[in-house]
Amino acid sequence: MNSHYDVQEWAAATTRGRQVFNYGYRLTANDLKGWKLLKVVTLQEGRDLTDKAYIFQSTSDPEHEMVRVGITERNHWRLAQESLHQHLMNCMRSDIPRGTKQLAQVGDVIFVGREPQTDIAGAISFTRGNVCVVVSSAGAKSVDVSGIAVRLDRALSEPPAKAELDKGLVRARTPKTAAVTANRPFVLIEKLPEAARGGWLKVIVPDGELSRKGDGLIYVSPQGGEKRVDTFAARRS
Repeated sequence: MNSHYDVQEWAAATTRGRQVFNYGYRLTANDLKGWKLLKVVTLQEGRDLTDKAYIFQSTSDPEHEMVRVGITERNHWRLAQESLHQHLMNCMRSDIPRGTKQLAQVGDVIFVGREPQTDIAGAISFTRGNVCVVVSSAGAKSVDVSGIAVRLDRALSEPPAKAELDKGLVRARTPKTAAVTANRPFVLIEKLPEAARGGWLKVIVPDGELSRKGDGLIYVSPQGGEKRVDTFAARRS
């Protein structure tokens, strides 16, 4: 097997992705500046996997520039990396390299396919927590999709910007303190669908890892004590 596609190595290097969990994340027409959302296709939807594809058209060169964004939500960060591995193994090219320089900081693990003639990053696939993202140029003209990948990774992994909070685009729930016992599962949210109310929830913890079991969000920390839990809710229309 290509050493680039060693899921055990990916897991060993994953830190941030263990501590963030996104539920109900989906793109809207306003998420990518300079791009018009043309189509959304649900490829698969179930309790342990939601897979959607988005087609965007450039507003500056709509006849030639398009991108496809695949968003796969899983119940656990390891499963998201499994989805990434499956995607890479199904690609026609078998030696897609890892992201380097600034792109190396995107996601928990990232692979970048570059156009051979221009060195443009025309296809990027990465995971962040329980979400696998695949962004690719899909039009007649090759498009550098690195900026889109960076934007999506920030949305999945970082607290919202102050401007988003001030405008009411995202609501920060009152910080919750979880009294956890070391290495014992703690239920942060009993019913994710009810908590999200059709929107998007992002949960961030300071250590350990998050995962979904049934409808519940579970937190396991290697050290017991009081832990701050940040939860952000956004409506996605």
